[in-house]
Amino acid sequence: MSNFNSITQTYLNKFSNTTKLINETINKACKQIIIIPSYCEPELEKTLNSLLDCTPPTFSTEIIIVLNCSAEDKETAIFHQKQKSKLEKSFTVNGNLAFRFIYADDLPPKHAGVGLARKIGMDEAIRRFEEIEYDGLLVCLDGDCTVNKNYLVELEKFAITPESYNTICLHFEHDLENEKDEILKKGIIYYELFLRYYKEALAYCKFLYAYHTIGSSMAVKASIYCKAGGMNKRKAGEDFYFLNKVFHYGKVVELNTAIVYPSARISTRVPFGTGRAQQNFIEKKDASFETYAFLSFEDLKTLFAFNFYEEDVDLNSFSQPVKQFLLENNVEDKVIEIKKNTTSKQQFQKRFFDWFDAFMLLKFVHFARDNYYANKAVGSEIMALLKRQQNSTQFVIEKDLLIYLRKIQIKLSNFN
Repeated sequence: MSNFNSITQTYLNKFSNTTKLINETINKACKQIIIIPSYCEPELEKTLNSLLDCTPPTFSTEIIIVLNCSAEDKETAIFHQKQKSKLEKSFTVNGNLAFRFIYADDLPPKHAGVGLARKIGMDEAIRRFEEIEYDGLLVCLDGDCTVNKNYLVELEKFAITPESYNTICLHFEHDLENEKDEILKKGIIYYELFLRYYKEALAYCKFLYAYHTIGSSMAVKASIYCKAGGMNKRKAGEDFYFLNKVFHYGKVVELNTAIVYPSARISTRVPFGTGRAQQNFIEKKDASFETYAFLSFEDLKTLFAFNFYEEDVDLNSFSQPVKQFLLENNVEDKVIEIKKNTTSKQQFQKRFFDWFDAFMLLKFVHFARDNYYANKAVGSEIMALLKRQQNSTQFVIEKDLLIYLRKIQIKLSNFN
Protein backbone atom coordinates (compact mmCIF):
# COMPACT_ATOMS: atom_id res chain seq x y z
CA MET A 1 0.00 0.00 0.00
CA SER A 2 1.32 3.45 -0.90
CA ASN A 3 1.82 6.07 1.79
CA PHE A 4 -0.92 8.18 0.15
CA ASN A 5 -3.43 5.33 0.26
CA SER A 6 -2.54 4.67 3.88
CA ILE A 7 -3.43 8.30 4.66
CA THR A 8 -6.70 8.20 2.69
CA GLN A 9 -7.85 4.88 4.15
CA THR A 10 -7.13 6.03 7.69
CA TYR A 11 -9.21 9.15 7.04
CA LEU A 12 -12.11 7.40 5.30
CA ASN A 13 -12.34 4.71 7.98
CA LYS A 14 -12.33 7.25 10.79
CA PHE A 15 -14.14 10.33 9.47
CA SER A 16 -16.27 9.55 6.42
CA ASN A 17 -19.92 8.61 6.95
CA THR A 18 -20.66 7.67 3.33
CA THR A 19 -19.66 4.82 1.05
CA LYS A 20 -18.71 5.02 -2.63
CA LEU A 21 -21.27 7.17 -4.46
CA ILE A 22 -19.93 7.40 -8.03
CA ASN A 23 -19.69 4.21 -10.07
CA GLU A 24 -17.97 5.56 -13.18
CA THR A 25 -14.25 4.78 -13.31
CA ILE A 26 -11.98 7.74 -12.79
CA ASN A 27 -9.52 8.62 -15.56
CA LYS A 28 -6.03 7.56 -14.43
CA ALA A 29 -4.72 10.91 -15.65
CA CYS A 30 -7.03 12.93 -13.38
CA LYS A 31 -5.10 15.55 -11.40
CA GLN A 32 -7.84 17.74 -9.93
CA ILE A 33 -11.46 17.38 -8.83
CA ILE A 34 -13.83 20.34 -8.42
CA ILE A 35 -16.57 19.91 -5.82
CA ILE A 36 -19.79 21.95 -6.14
CA PRO A 37 -22.44 21.70 -3.41
CA SER A 38 -25.78 22.83 -4.80
CA TYR A 39 -28.97 23.52 -2.89
CA CYS A 40 -31.85 24.67 -5.07
CA GLU A 41 -29.51 26.65 -7.35
CA PRO A 42 -31.48 27.98 -10.34
CA GLU A 43 -28.30 29.09 -12.15
CA LEU A 44 -26.24 25.94 -11.64
CA GLU A 45 -26.14 25.41 -15.41
CA LYS A 46 -24.45 28.80 -15.75
CA THR A 47 -21.72 27.66 -13.35
CA LEU A 48 -21.14 24.43 -15.27
CA ASN A 49 -21.06 26.25 -18.62
CA SER A 50 -18.49 28.61 -17.15
CA LEU A 51 -16.22 25.61 -16.55
CA LEU A 52 -16.82 24.37 -20.10
CA ASP A 53 -15.84 27.80 -21.42
CA CYS A 54 -12.45 27.63 -19.67
CA THR A 55 -9.23 26.93 -21.51
CA PRO A 56 -9.21 23.12 -21.28
CA PRO A 57 -6.68 21.50 -18.94
CA THR A 58 -3.96 19.19 -20.24
CA PHE A 59 -4.95 16.39 -17.86
CA SER A 60 -8.34 15.04 -16.85
CA THR A 61 -10.45 17.09 -14.42
CA GLU A 62 -13.59 15.84 -12.71
CA ILE A 63 -16.45 18.04 -11.52
CA ILE A 64 -18.57 16.54 -8.73
CA ILE A 65 -21.92 18.25 -8.21
CA VAL A 66 -23.66 17.43 -4.92
CA LEU A 67 -27.39 18.16 -5.20
CA ASN A 68 -28.31 18.18 -1.54
CA CYS A 69 -31.19 18.87 0.83
CA SER A 70 -32.72 17.76 4.09
CA ALA A 71 -34.81 14.59 4.17
CA GLU A 72 -37.70 16.83 5.19
CA ASP A 73 -37.35 19.18 2.20
CA LYS A 74 -39.52 17.34 -0.30
CA GLU A 75 -40.03 20.36 -2.58
CA THR A 76 -36.29 20.85 -3.09
CA ALA A 77 -35.81 17.12 -3.60
CA ILE A 78 -38.26 17.21 -6.52
CA PHE A 79 -36.51 20.29 -7.96
CA HIS A 80 -33.16 18.48 -7.77
CA GLN A 81 -34.55 15.35 -9.45
CA LYS A 82 -35.71 17.39 -12.43
CA GLN A 83 -32.51 19.46 -12.49
CA LYS A 84 -30.28 16.37 -12.39
CA SER A 85 -32.24 14.69 -15.18
CA LYS A 86 -31.87 17.78 -17.37
CA LEU A 87 -28.21 18.56 -16.64
CA GLU A 88 -26.96 14.99 -17.04
CA LYS A 89 -28.01 15.15 -20.70
CA SER A 90 -25.75 18.14 -21.39
CA PHE A 91 -22.91 17.64 -18.93
CA THR A 92 -21.24 14.22 -19.17
CA VAL A 93 -17.69 13.90 -20.50
CA ASN A 94 -16.43 16.78 -22.60
CA GLY A 95 -12.78 16.47 -23.60
CA ASN A 96 -10.77 16.42 -20.38
CA LEU A 97 -13.76 17.43 -18.26
CA ALA A 98 -15.97 14.77 -16.66
CA PHE A 99 -19.14 15.81 -14.82
CA ARG A 100 -20.42 13.56 -12.01
CA PHE A 101 -23.70 14.15 -10.14
CA ILE A 102 -24.44 13.04 -6.59
CA TYR A 103 -28.07 13.16 -5.48
CA ALA A 104 -28.19 13.56 -1.69
CA ASP A 105 -31.81 14.28 -0.79
CA ASP A 106 -31.89 12.47 2.55
CA LEU A 107 -29.52 14.48 4.75
CA PRO A 108 -30.32 14.59 8.48
CA PRO A 109 -32.16 17.87 9.18
CA LYS A 110 -29.78 18.59 12.06
CA HIS A 111 -26.74 18.62 9.74
CA ALA A 112 -28.17 19.35 6.28
CA GLY A 113 -26.30 22.31 4.84
CA VAL A 114 -23.26 23.44 2.91
CA GLY A 115 -20.69 21.90 5.26
CA LEU A 116 -22.09 18.39 4.99
CA ALA A 117 -22.63 18.79 1.23
CA ARG A 118 -19.00 19.85 0.73
CA LYS A 119 -17.88 16.95 2.90
CA ILE A 120 -19.86 14.41 0.87
CA GLY A 121 -18.30 15.67 -2.37
CA MET A 122 -14.78 16.04 -0.99
CA ASP A 123 -14.84 12.61 0.66
CA GLU A 124 -15.92 11.11 -2.65
CA ALA A 125 -13.06 12.94 -4.37
CA ILE A 126 -10.67 11.30 -1.88
CA ARG A 127 -12.06 7.89 -2.86
CA ARG A 128 -11.56 8.79 -6.52
CA PHE A 129 -7.93 9.77 -6.02
CA GLU A 130 -7.34 6.72 -3.86
CA GLU A 131 -8.31 4.50 -6.82
CA ILE A 132 -5.48 5.93 -8.93
CA GLU A 133 -3.10 6.53 -5.98
CA TYR A 134 -2.61 10.21 -6.78
CA ASP A 135 -2.34 13.05 -4.26
CA GLY A 136 -4.56 15.32 -6.31
CA LEU A 137 -6.13 18.73 -5.84
CA LEU A 138 -9.57 19.19 -4.29
CA VAL A 139 -11.12 22.45 -5.47
CA CYS A 140 -14.21 24.00 -3.86
CA LEU A 141 -16.66 26.03 -5.93
CA ASP A 142 -20.30 27.03 -5.41
CA GLY A 143 -23.31 26.58 -7.67
CA ASP A 144 -23.92 30.32 -8.04
CA CYS A 145 -20.43 31.29 -9.24
CA THR A 146 -18.66 31.69 -12.55
CA VAL A 147 -14.91 31.54 -13.20
CA ASN A 148 -12.39 33.14 -15.55
CA LYS A 149 -10.98 31.48 -18.65
CA ASN A 150 -7.69 30.50 -17.00
CA TYR A 151 -9.32 28.91 -13.95
CA LEU A 152 -8.67 25.26 -14.83
CA VAL A 153 -5.20 25.57 -16.32
CA GLU A 154 -3.90 27.79 -13.51
CA LEU A 155 -5.13 25.33 -10.89
CA GLU A 156 -3.67 22.46 -12.89
CA LYS A 157 -0.17 23.92 -12.55
CA PHE A 158 -0.37 23.06 -8.87
CA ALA A 159 -2.38 19.86 -9.32
CA ILE A 160 0.47 18.30 -11.33
CA THR A 161 3.06 19.30 -8.72
CA PRO A 162 1.68 18.15 -5.33
CA GLU A 163 4.91 19.07 -3.58
CA SER A 164 4.45 22.77 -4.43
CA TYR A 165 1.43 23.51 -2.19
CA ASN A 166 -0.84 22.32 0.59
CA THR A 167 -3.64 24.87 0.42
CA ILE A 168 -4.65 27.38 -2.26
CA CYS A 169 -6.70 30.56 -1.78
CA LEU A 170 -8.02 31.74 -5.13
CA HIS A 171 -8.74 35.34 -6.03
CA PHE A 172 -12.43 36.26 -6.00
CA GLU A 173 -14.42 39.26 -7.18
CA HIS A 174 -18.16 39.61 -6.76
CA ASP A 175 -19.72 40.32 -10.13
CA LEU A 176 -20.62 44.00 -9.91
CA GLU A 177 -21.10 44.80 -13.57
CA ASN A 178 -23.83 42.21 -14.21
CA GLU A 179 -25.84 43.01 -11.06
CA LYS A 180 -28.81 45.11 -12.19
CA ASP A 181 -30.29 45.75 -8.73
CA GLU A 182 -28.55 48.89 -7.43
CA ILE A 183 -29.29 48.06 -3.79
CA LEU A 184 -27.81 44.58 -4.14
CA LYS A 185 -24.81 46.06 -5.94
CA LYS A 186 -24.24 48.57 -3.15
CA GLY A 187 -24.63 45.85 -0.53
CA ILE A 188 -22.12 43.52 -2.16
CA ILE A 189 -19.59 46.35 -2.53
CA TYR A 190 -19.82 46.97 1.22
CA TYR A 191 -19.60 43.26 2.04
CA GLU A 192 -16.55 42.68 -0.14
CA LEU A 193 -14.96 45.81 1.35
CA PHE A 194 -15.47 44.20 4.76
CA LEU A 195 -13.81 40.96 3.60
CA ARG A 196 -10.83 42.75 2.08
CA TYR A 197 -10.48 45.09 5.05
CA TYR A 198 -10.36 42.13 7.42
CA LYS A 199 -7.63 40.36 5.41
CA GLU A 200 -5.65 43.58 5.06
CA ALA A 201 -5.94 44.21 8.80
CA LEU A 202 -4.68 40.70 9.55
CA ALA A 203 -1.64 41.35 7.38
CA TYR A 204 -1.10 44.74 9.04
CA CYS A 205 -0.92 43.25 12.53
CA LYS A 206 1.45 40.51 11.28
CA PHE A 207 -0.92 37.61 11.87
CA LEU A 208 0.65 34.43 10.49
CA TYR A 209 -2.44 33.35 8.52
CA ALA A 210 -3.60 36.53 6.79
CA TYR A 211 -5.67 34.88 4.07
CA HIS A 212 -9.24 35.03 2.81
CA THR A 213 -11.45 32.15 3.97
CA ILE A 214 -14.03 31.90 1.19
CA GLY A 215 -15.66 28.52 0.54
CA SER A 216 -16.10 29.03 -3.19
CA SER A 217 -12.45 29.97 -3.73
CA MET A 218 -10.40 27.48 -1.75
CA ALA A 219 -8.52 24.32 -2.68
CA VAL A 220 -6.50 21.74 -0.77
CA LYS A 221 -4.24 18.80 -1.49
CA ALA A 222 -5.93 15.44 -0.92
CA SER A 223 -3.43 14.19 1.68
CA ILE A 224 -3.68 17.44 3.68
CA TYR A 225 -7.47 17.24 3.60
CA CYS A 226 -7.23 13.80 5.17
CA LYS A 227 -4.56 14.71 7.72
CA ALA A 228 -6.66 17.67 8.89
CA GLY A 229 -9.70 15.47 9.48
CA GLY A 230 -11.63 16.59 6.41
CA MET A 231 -14.50 19.02 6.04
CA ASN A 232 -16.83 19.76 8.95
CA LYS A 233 -20.63 19.59 8.90
CA ARG A 234 -21.30 23.19 9.86
CA LYS A 235 -24.26 24.86 8.17
CA ALA A 236 -22.32 28.14 7.97
CA GLY A 237 -18.72 29.15 8.45
CA GLU A 238 -17.54 25.71 7.34
CA ASP A 239 -14.91 27.35 5.15
CA PHE A 240 -13.45 29.44 8.01
CA TYR A 241 -13.16 26.47 10.37
CA PHE A 242 -11.80 24.15 7.68
CA LEU A 243 -9.14 26.56 6.45
CA ASN A 244 -8.17 27.39 10.03
CA LYS A 245 -7.16 23.71 10.31
CA VAL A 246 -5.29 23.29 7.05
CA PHE A 247 -3.38 26.59 7.22
CA HIS A 248 -1.33 25.11 10.05
CA TYR A 249 0.26 22.66 7.58
CA GLY A 250 1.98 25.54 5.76
CA LYS A 251 2.60 25.94 2.02
CA VAL A 252 -0.39 28.24 1.53
CA VAL A 253 -0.56 29.71 -1.97
CA GLU A 254 -2.55 32.79 -3.00
CA LEU A 255 -3.51 32.15 -6.62
CA ASN A 256 -4.63 35.33 -8.35
CA THR A 257 -4.66 34.10 -11.95
CA ALA A 258 -7.60 31.75 -11.28
CA ILE A 259 -10.58 33.95 -10.45
CA VAL A 260 -13.99 33.11 -8.97
CA TYR A 261 -16.96 35.46 -9.45
CA PRO A 262 -19.50 34.77 -6.66
CA SER A 263 -23.12 35.84 -6.86
CA ALA A 264 -24.47 38.93 -5.08
CA ARG A 265 -27.77 37.22 -4.28
CA ILE A 266 -29.86 37.39 -1.10
CA SER A 267 -30.08 34.37 1.18
CA THR A 268 -31.55 33.66 4.61
CA ARG A 269 -30.46 30.00 4.82
CA VAL A 270 -27.42 30.68 7.00
CA PRO A 271 -26.76 33.11 9.88
CA PHE A 272 -23.84 34.82 8.15
CA GLY A 273 -22.01 35.01 4.83
CA THR A 274 -22.67 36.85 1.59
CA GLY A 275 -26.36 36.07 1.22
CA ARG A 276 -27.22 36.90 4.81
CA ALA A 277 -25.17 40.12 4.67
CA GLN A 278 -27.12 41.18 1.60
CA GLN A 279 -30.44 40.41 3.27
CA ASN A 280 -29.47 42.38 6.39
CA PHE A 281 -28.32 45.32 4.31
CA ILE A 282 -31.62 45.51 2.46
CA GLU A 283 -33.71 45.10 5.60
CA LYS A 284 -31.85 47.84 7.45
CA LYS A 285 -31.83 50.14 4.42
CA ASP A 286 -28.55 51.54 5.77
CA ALA A 287 -26.43 53.96 3.80
CA SER A 288 -23.32 52.42 5.37
CA PHE A 289 -21.90 49.09 6.50
CA GLU A 290 -20.18 48.72 9.86
CA THR A 291 -17.18 46.56 10.70
CA TYR A 292 -14.63 45.94 13.43
CA ALA A 293 -12.78 49.03 14.65
CA PHE A 294 -9.24 49.35 13.36
CA LEU A 295 -8.08 49.94 16.96
CA SER A 296 -8.57 46.20 17.58
CA PHE A 297 -5.92 45.40 14.98
CA GLU A 298 -3.61 48.11 16.32
CA ASP A 299 -3.79 46.27 19.64
CA LEU A 300 -3.08 42.95 17.95
CA LYS A 301 -0.08 44.40 16.16
CA THR A 302 1.47 45.26 19.55
CA LEU A 303 0.65 41.78 20.87
CA PHE A 304 2.19 39.93 17.92
CA ALA A 305 5.31 42.11 18.03
CA PHE A 306 6.04 41.10 21.64
CA ASN A 307 8.96 38.67 22.01
CA PHE A 308 7.30 36.03 24.17
CA TYR A 309 10.10 33.55 23.46
CA GLU A 310 12.89 35.62 24.99
CA GLU A 311 11.00 37.84 27.44
CA ASP A 312 8.77 37.19 30.44
CA VAL A 313 5.10 37.88 29.92
CA ASP A 314 4.34 41.45 30.96
CA LEU A 315 0.65 42.13 30.57
CA ASN A 316 1.19 45.80 31.35
CA SER A 317 2.90 46.08 27.97
CA PHE A 318 -0.46 45.81 26.27
CA SER A 319 -3.66 47.80 25.96
CA GLN A 320 -6.46 47.09 28.39
CA PRO A 321 -8.48 45.03 25.87
CA VAL A 322 -5.48 42.77 25.12
CA LYS A 323 -4.49 42.54 28.79
CA GLN A 324 -7.99 41.50 29.85
CA PHE A 325 -8.36 39.02 26.99
CA LEU A 326 -5.01 37.38 27.71
CA LEU A 327 -5.83 37.12 31.40
CA GLU A 328 -9.11 35.38 30.61
CA ASN A 329 -7.30 32.97 28.27
CA ASN A 330 -4.41 32.13 30.64
CA VAL A 331 -1.66 33.38 28.35
CA GLU A 332 1.12 33.00 30.92
CA ASP A 333 0.46 29.28 31.39
CA LYS A 334 0.19 28.81 27.63
CA VAL A 335 3.48 30.59 26.92
CA ILE A 336 5.27 28.47 29.54
CA GLU A 337 3.83 25.32 27.98
CA ILE A 338 4.90 26.34 24.46
CA LYS A 339 8.42 27.24 25.65
CA LYS A 340 8.83 23.81 27.20
CA ASN A 341 8.08 22.19 23.85
CA THR A 342 10.16 24.37 21.53
CA THR A 343 13.89 24.95 21.05
CA SER A 344 13.92 27.97 18.76
CA LYS A 345 12.08 31.23 18.26
CA GLN A 346 10.76 30.00 14.91
CA GLN A 347 9.27 26.89 16.53
CA PHE A 348 7.81 29.03 19.29
CA GLN A 349 6.15 31.37 16.78
CA LYS A 350 4.59 28.44 14.93
CA ARG A 351 3.19 26.93 18.12
CA PHE A 352 2.04 30.29 19.41
CA PHE A 353 -0.04 30.86 16.29
CA ASP A 354 -1.31 27.29 16.46
CA TRP A 355 -2.84 28.45 19.75
CA PHE A 356 -3.64 32.07 18.85
CA ASP A 357 -5.13 31.00 15.53
CA ALA A 358 -7.78 32.61 13.33
CA PHE A 359 -10.55 31.48 15.67
CA MET A 360 -8.83 32.92 18.74
CA LEU A 361 -8.16 36.15 16.86
CA LEU A 362 -11.82 36.45 15.91
CA LYS A 363 -12.75 35.86 19.55
CA PHE A 364 -10.52 38.78 20.54
CA VAL A 365 -11.99 41.06 17.88
CA HIS A 366 -15.50 40.26 19.12
CA PHE A 367 -14.38 40.73 22.74
CA ALA A 368 -12.92 44.14 21.90
CA ARG A 369 -16.05 45.10 19.95
CA ASP A 370 -18.39 44.14 22.77
CA ASN A 371 -16.39 45.74 25.57
CA TYR A 372 -14.15 48.50 24.22
CA TYR A 373 -14.37 49.46 20.53
CA ALA A 374 -17.79 49.70 18.91
CA ASN A 375 -18.12 48.85 15.23
CA LYS A 376 -17.56 51.71 12.78
CA ALA A 377 -18.30 52.40 9.12
CA VAL A 378 -16.19 50.12 6.95
CA GLY A 379 -15.02 53.01 4.74
CA SER A 380 -13.61 55.01 7.65
CA GLU A 381 -11.77 51.98 9.09
CA ILE A 382 -10.21 51.14 5.73
CA MET A 383 -8.98 54.71 5.42
CA ALA A 384 -7.54 54.50 8.96
CA LEU A 385 -5.69 51.35 7.91
CA LEU A 386 -4.39 52.90 4.70
CA LYS A 387 -3.22 55.96 6.62
CA ARG A 388 -1.18 53.76 8.97
CA GLN A 389 0.39 52.20 5.90
CA GLN A 390 1.49 55.69 4.79
CA ASN A 391 -1.05 55.55 1.97
CA SER A 392 -2.63 58.95 1.39
CA THR A 393 -4.93 57.90 -1.48
CA GLN A 394 -8.45 59.28 -1.03
CA PHE A 395 -11.71 57.79 -2.28
CA VAL A 396 -15.18 59.30 -2.57
CA ILE A 397 -16.92 56.31 -4.16
CA GLU A 398 -16.91 52.93 -2.35
CA LYS A 399 -16.65 51.01 -5.61
CA ASP A 400 -13.37 52.76 -6.43
CA LEU A 401 -12.06 51.87 -2.98
CA LEU A 402 -13.00 48.23 -3.53
CA ILE A 403 -11.27 48.09 -6.92
CA TYR A 404 -8.18 49.64 -5.33
CA LEU A 405 -8.11 47.03 -2.53
CA ARG A 406 -8.50 44.23 -5.06
CA LYS A 407 -5.47 45.51 -6.94
CA ILE A 408 -3.20 45.97 -3.92
CA GLN A 409 -4.08 42.56 -2.49
CA ILE A 410 -3.23 40.91 -5.79
CA LYS A 411 0.03 42.84 -5.94
CA LEU A 412 1.03 42.04 -2.35
CA SER A 413 0.19 38.35 -2.55
CA ASN A 414 2.09 38.06 -5.85
CA PHE A 415 5.06 39.75 -4.20
CA ASN A 416 5.00 37.38 -1.24
